[in-house]
Amino acid sequence: MSTMTKGDAESEEHRRKVRRMFVKGFEPSYSAFTSIRHYHGDIARDLMLGGAALSLISSPLYADSLSAQFPFIIAGVFAAVAAAGLTNPKRQWSVVADAVVSGAALVIYAGWGLLGYEEAGPVAFVMRLAIAVIFMFAFYFSMKTVRAFALREVGADEQDGEIGVRGIHTQDESK
Repeated sequence: MSTMTKGDAESEEHRRKVRRMFVKGFEPSYSAFTSIRHYHGDIARDLMLGGAALSLISSPLYADSLSAQFPFIIAGVFAAVAAAGLTNPKRQWSVVADAVVSGAALVIYAGWGLLGYEEAGPVAFVMRLAIAVIFMFAFYFSMKTVRAFALREVGADEQDGEIGVRGIHTQDESK
């Protein structure tokens, strides 16, 4: 016989409300309603959006030749925002896309900052490395989620120290 505490009852009622919303066709933001174990895509998404915004807003401060580099900066911002917008805890490929885009941005901005240190001023150097650090953290959280997908831990419940049944089904498993 199990006794439910007030917190357990509220948690169960919250789960029922979320399920009813899914049945009605409304798909809420996952982070606003529930946290998914071992899923860090929301953090990576926020970091990628922040890095893209900082990259775009501060481009006049760090670009060597803004007229020549601006199309590449816009393409990078577009890729980061697109990958962030497609991030979904039910689709492993979307988190892999986050890792690829944030990893590429990390390499490009860190390399640009460190290799251009001699020619660039201190503001350009700091801006390039700040953007690289933001994308480094996005890459880190994306890779943590990719690893969790590979180990089938996203949404898993822990019981007695063991990984339980998966809570989120990926695209490959739904067939």
